[in-house]
Amino acid sequence: MLEQLEGEAAPPVSNLEGQTASVGRLIRLALATNIFLSAFLLFQVQLIIGKYILPMFGGAPSIWITCVLCFQMLLVAGYCYSHLLSNRLQLRAQSNTHTVLLVAALLLLAIAWLQWPTPLTPGADWKPQSADNPVWKISQLLAVTVAVPFFVLSTTGPLFQNWFARMEVGHSPYRLYALSNGGSLLGLLSYPFLFEWLFTLKRQAQLWSWAYVAFAVISVALAWRVRARSRAANLELTTSAILPGAEVSSIVEAPPQGIQRLLWVALSACSSAMLLATTNLLCQDLTSLPLLWVLPLSLYLLSFILTFDNKNWYSRIRFWPIYFVAVGLSLKPKALGFHGETPDTLSQMALYCFALFSVCMVCHGELARSKPAPRHLTSFYLLIGSGGAIGGLFVVLLAPILFSGFWEFRVTLLACGALLYAAFRLQDRGDSFDNISWTLATAILFTFLVPHVVGLLPASRWFSFLGTEYFSGAVAVGALAIYYLLRKRTKSVRQFTPFSIVSLPGLSLVLLGFFGILTYVYIVRAGRSVLYRERNFFGVKYVLELSASVDLMSGSTIHGVEAKDPASQKLPTMYYRRDSGIGLLIANFPRGTSGAEGLRIGVIGLGIGTLAAYGRPMDYFRFYEIDPALLPLSLAPKPYFHFLKNTAASFDIAMGDARLSLEREAARGDLQRFNILTVDAFSSDAVPVHLLTREAMELYLRHLRSDNGVLAFHVSSRFVDLAPVIVGLTEAYHLQTVQVGDKYSLWILASQYPALLHLGPLNGRTAPVVRNRKPLLWTDDYSNVEAVLVR
Repeated sequence: MLEQLEGEAAPPVSNLEGQTASVGRLIRLALATNIFLSAFLLFQVQLIIGKYILPMFGGAPSIWITCVLCFQMLLVAGYCYSHLLSNRLQLRAQSNTHTVLLVAALLLLAIAWLQWPTPLTPGADWKPQSADNPVWKISQLLAVTVAVPFFVLSTTGPLFQNWFARMEVGHSPYRLYALSNGGSLLGLLSYPFLFEWLFTLKRQAQLWSWAYVAFAVISVALAWRVRARSRAANLELTTSAILPGAEVSSIVEAPPQGIQRLLWVALSACSSAMLLATTNLLCQDLTSLPLLWVLPLSLYLLSFILTFDNKNWYSRIRFWPIYFVAVGLSLKPKALGFHGETPDTLSQMALYCFALFSVCMVCHGELARSKPAPRHLTSFYLLIGSGGAIGGLFVVLLAPILFSGFWEFRVTLLACGALLYAAFRLQDRGDSFDNISWTLATAILFTFLVPHVVGLLPASRWFSFLGTEYFSGAVAVGALAIYYLLRKRTKSVRQFTPFSIVSLPGLSLVLLGFFGILTYVYIVRAGRSVLYRERNFFGVKYVLELSASVDLMSGSTIHGVEAKDPASQKLPTMYYRRDSGIGLLIANFPRGTSGAEGLRIGVIGLGIGTLAAYGRPMDYFRFYEIDPALLPLSLAPKPYFHFLKNTAASFDIAMGDARLSLEREAARGDLQRFNILTVDAFSSDAVPVHLLTREAMELYLRHLRSDNGVLAFHVSSRFVDLAPVIVGLTEAYHLQTVQVGDKYSLWILASQYPALLHLGPLNGRTAPVVRNRKPLLWTDDYSNVEAVLVR
């Protein structure tokens, strides 16, 4: 196996006369710089375009993972191009072909820049319609904006590393792979902590475009330099060339076997699927924002950097036990919320990230252990990229069909253990520490498995001490000690016993299988109280039956509650109780001089339709809802929730993103003239950003009655403090604001008419808006959720 740059030199690939082409220090620096810059731009553009299209599709977490899948497919295409170019053409032809591609990409960039404000931000014509398939529409948007420059950037790493390997004799190109991942990591981390803070989206896209132009110019110059050097050094041979008279086995390693290639694909697919599954889980309770995209992706890239930079970073004895601890912690019944309590969200987020990093380290570590000689470099990268795309396809397209919840996280976590077993069987098993690694793995799995089993026993509370990790850990250590004693005795007397055929790797695999079975059993048991569950592009919703109520849940957030008692079913609950801000506002809102006029109330976010409980015969409610899965919960012949069925008011439901629906209504002159417009479109535990920008506020005010209209913002959130944003918006439009809070909810009410904010009992409950930060004015071009995270 090829060692690192400072280690054992790779077999040289040179011309037939044995001449060696060595690039100068300047060229070597330029190659490294360009590889680093291409990786930096590759990941920066993902975040820029992801944030740009996020509001177009309602801010759902699936938007980002769909983008990642598209980028993975483009990455595979780029790696395929590099592989074919490197193996089918000589260096001069490679240089010419790549130069043509770079120039063509620059021309397309210039054409796009002439038509749009920037090459990355298409016009309003590309906004989706309500009937558009989100995955297909996102793919179309990415195809016309970033597909070509992203493809070119993706070819740089493997192609330039191949050129380096063929011209810089005796040095490993895999250090450049670590450098490339370092550029990717810097591109990721610099976005939420620097670029997103300093620049608008338009400025970010402009800066990126100019940086891409600089990259393309440097790439063309390098390609021509390689062409010139290849001619001077006579390096026109394919990568299969060897020294005349030399033994082939001493120069060229045998090509990797098919089963080894399959393992590379599987390991890459596992880490990629784990990345996207973790991102889904992180974003389900928080709004989808670049910081939560960057966190798991940074851990993913960091593992690549560590494992491919130096072989000493990764060892099985160090990281396999860490992985098995992650399995035990992540699949504990309490961690999964199967004991009736909701796990602490921040602790869960830390656990998800720990599990992701452990899986990525072992998957990428095994890839680094088995990496081929430089002559197989481009095919190695192609297989890694293909595996990443397969993992993305599994999470984005297959998992929503196969699973009704985000179960792909657990499936991938367990699958990683099976891949470690396969890697152990297929690869070099001469490491003296491997037996210790499997011993620790068996002990760790047994330690965490006992609480699973005990939790299922009917009388588990009678001997709950058996469920402690302390007890099960002691049992595991004792069992392993007995195993080794009997194994040693068996070898000494040469007797055949069951212990002579038991292997610790096989036992660990069996224990992992038990983890999977028991986790499935817990899921089934927990599902007994679930009346309905559905997963779609906008997340996972489930209807939970409790002793006194039926609840709508998404992640760990309750989105609606209805009492089971028929006498109480018409009473508004939770965030919309009669003493809540919105409840007091509707109940006391003036109904004309006669007191009998109906109210027009707009509600952004349907939920279970609780606000319809306030409806009177002359009232009209217009709900705006993006998620079609919520409609049957209230409108089916036998609905789970009855607020819409029981309301005395008339109502309509406009499907699609609320802001796009309001824009279309305004464009055709159909202004709604709402008395009250409620912004309650929760994306997990926060309002989607595009509903809280200056442009959105202007739209709300157009649809609000100019003589007596009130905006009501529901800002209850465990993680995001939206008060500074609401104050920034209301100050920009000279509105008066108050807040009304209780233990269930926090509402901010805004109006041009202060009297409407102090109606009857509402007057005794209002207070000035409490904000811990200075007002923030978000726009479609600039927003920063990280600035309002609860600290």
